[in-house]
Amino acid sequence: MKRIAAHLLLLAGAAGCDAISGNSVPEAVQASFTALCPVAKAVDWDREDGTYEAAFEVEGFAHSARFSPDGSLLQYEEEIALQALPASAQDVLQAQYADFRKEAHRVQRTHATSYEVKLEQADKELIVLFGSPGELPGKVKEPAGEFEGSTAAAPTEPEARWELPAELREVSAIALLPSGLMACVQDEEGAIYLYDLAGNAVRRKIPFAAPGDFEGIAIDGNTAYVLRSDGTIFEAAGFRHGKPRVTAYTSNLAATQDAEGLALDKANNRLLIACKGYDKRLGNNKGIYAFSLADKQMQEKPAVTISLAQEQLPNTSKKRKDRYAVLQPSSLEVHPSTGALYLLDAANHRLMVLDLHGRIQQVAVLDKEQLRQAEGLAFGSGGEMYISSEGSKKGRGVIIKYPKGL
Repeated sequence: MKRIAAHLLLLAGAAGCDAISGNSVPEAVQASFTALCPVAKAVDWDREDGTYEAAFEVEGFAHSARFSPDGSLLQYEEEIALQALPASAQDVLQAQYADFRKEAHRVQRTHATSYEVKLEQADKELIVLFGSPGELPGKVKEPAGEFEGSTAAAPTEPEARWELPAELREVSAIALLPSGLMACVQDEEGAIYLYDLAGNAVRRKIPFAAPGDFEGIAIDGNTAYVLRSDGTIFEAAGFRHGKPRVTAYTSNLAATQDAEGLALDKANNRLLIACKGYDKRLGNNKGIYAFSLADKQMQEKPAVTISLAQEQLPNTSKKRKDRYAVLQPSSLEVHPSTGALYLLDAANHRLMVLDLHGRIQQVAVLDKEQLRQAEGLAFGSGGEMYISSEGSKKGRGVIIKYPKGL
C-alpha cells in the first residue's frame, strides 16, 4: 500500500501542496486528527491553500484527512476493498474495465460520499470517480503528465426506467411535455407518438409527414419541430389537437452531415441542429447550426464550432477518414437552468456537456447494457434528465430517467 500513499502525495504535489512537519500543524488540527484517528502512525502532513492534510495507513490501507485551520474536517479518504464499492459501481467496472488492475477509495465530504477507483493497464492509468447512488456523474480522469487530463463520467443508478411498446422500438428522439407525456419520434415514420409516462402507454399517434428518416424533435408551446436526417425541419403547429398544420423547411447542410440532434434554444428564439456526419469545409471540426424561429431560416455557418482535436475526443485510428468518428452526435438539448449544450453520442456511448464556444466541459460514459443506442435526450423543468435508446431486433426501446444532468 506504500504505492498508494506515494500516489496521494504526487497528487498533492501536482496541486501545489507543501510537505510540513507535524510541529507546524496548528494545535486545533492536531487535536481533531488525534480524536479522529487515534491509532494512526507515521503521518505525513501537507499544507495546501491554508488547509492541512494528513496521509497515513491503518491496517495496511491508505488514508488521508484534510482539515481547516480551526480543526474542522473537510474531507476524509480511505482505501477500501473493491467489494465495498456500491453494486452499481462494481457493475460499471466489470463491464468497462474488467482487464484493469483496480484500487478503490471512499471519499467523504460534508455528509456526501463518493468513491474513487484507480485503474492501471500496461502504461495506461485512469481514475474513476463514482458519485452517490442516483446521481449520474462520477468522473474518469485520464492522466496527462502528473494526473491532469480529460474527464469522463460513469453513470450510477437511474431514478426510473420505461420499456416502450413495440411501435417505439426504434425511438430516435424525445421531448417532455408539461402534462407528463413524452413526445416520441421513431425512425422511418412521419408521426409523433404521445407516450404517457405514468400510464406506460401510447395515448396518441399524430401523423405529420410521409415516411422518412426522422431523428430529432423539439417542442415550443403547441408547436412541434421534427428534424429529418437531410436537415429538413417539419413544423407541426397545433399538433396536440391531432391535425397539425405542417410546414417543411429545407436545409443548406452538406449531404454528408446527417442531421440527428434538434434542440429548442428558447432564450435565443431558435432551434439548434447537431450533425452526426461531417462537412469537409469545416476542417477538423463539426458544427451546430441555428434555425431562426423569427424568419424560419437556417444560418449557413455554424453557430457553435466543435474542435475534434480536444483531448476528450481521443482518436486512435491511423485512418484519416476516421477522424470524424470521434464525435457522432445523436441528440442535442439545452439545459433548462444552465443553458449548457448536452450532446448524446450513441456510436461512442457518451454524453457530453459543451459551452457555447464548443469546448467540452464534461463527458459521461454510458452503460451499453442500459442504453444500447442512445438517440433521445430531454430535460424536465426541474433539470431531471431523460435518455431514450433504441431496442434490438428482439428487445424494446427504453427511456431512462436521471434526477439531474452532469
